Amino acid sequence: MSSKAQAKAKANPLALEDTLRDLALLRASDIDLSSVLTPTEPSAEHATVDATLERSREFVRLARSAIRLRDRGDVETQGDRVEELRNKLTEVLTGLDSDSGSEVSAATR
Repeated sequence: MSSKAQAKAKANPLALEDTLRDLALLRASDIDLSSVLTPTEPSAEHATVDATLERSREFVRLARSAIRLRDRGDVETQGDRVEELRNKLTEVLTGLDSDSGSEVSAATR
């Protein structure tokens, strides 16, 4: 093969003339391409890959949702509210404990 032909082949690996000739040969040979190609039935491996891909997509969706939530500051706001309520409940519990202690001492007198 000459250097010109090699350069042409490298520049255009799927030359139109060659492709058309190959297609014409396939058509003239009366070969059923579906019998030559392997069937595309889903295998167990494909099912595993699909399940893994679906889990990955779900993870990405949840991660993006968590990042958006963090960026909005909703978590910190809710955390602050929880802390305020916890402090109030602790004060109430402390008040109840001190009241019940004085009631017990008054009842024993």
